[in-house]
Amino acid sequence: MISILFIILIGLAGYFLSDKIEKYKYLQYGVFTIIGVLSVIFRNVSVSIPINQGFLGFAFFYVVMITGIFNRESQIYKHLYSVRSIYSIIGFIILTPHAIFYFIDKFVNNGLFDIIGLLAYLVMIPLFITSFKKVDNPEIMFKWKKLQRFAYLAYLLIFIHLVLVSIMPNTLIYIVLFTPYFLYKPYHFFKHEKPYLMAMKKNLEQKFKKGDQ
Repeated sequence: MISILFIILIGLAGYFLSDKIEKYKYLQYGVFTIIGVLSVIFRNVSVSIPINQGFLGFAFFYVVMITGIFNRESQIYKHLYSVRSIYSIIGFIILTPHAIFYFIDKFVNNGLFDIIGLLAYLVMIPLFITSFKKVDNPEIMFKWKKLQRFAYLAYLLIFIHLVLVSIMPNTLIYIVLFTPYFLYKPYHFFKHEKPYLMAMKKNLEQKFKKGDQ
């Protein structure tokens, strides 16, 4: 339930305050980095629990994920897409304390190792890095778009991780949250995203052919 509340708040902020979020994005990166560090230092403080247990980080990534299935012409897509990379960066920053403590608690202390959770975090690293880059070159943009496809793998791994480590009713909540995305996203990809990428690739090929002439 905490995750749902965060998802709603973050989604509303992205819709109504997208211009402010874009304008002060570097300030937010700094603030959330400080919050993340403090949550590691003061692990047992109750305020740090939603961060260290991954609820807040998951909420940011969920909004990033679900944005991809909205109609490109809709207002909700335009607002949330404008802050998507920002939310991805913040989500990774604020999810890092959870990754640290999960590794320590499950592997170092108990000898257990959740390979799914680790893989999800590792897949996010290149996505996190490329989210900082403003790309104007069409060729680099095409490569960046192809790299961003790994986000689908990250979302799947996150879902599996959550189902494995959660208990009822949280397990059911995660299934309900992810099922619409997994059911609709393949259609959305082949209907909208793949034609867009193919057109981008075709334009690049034509550009190179002209350059060789």
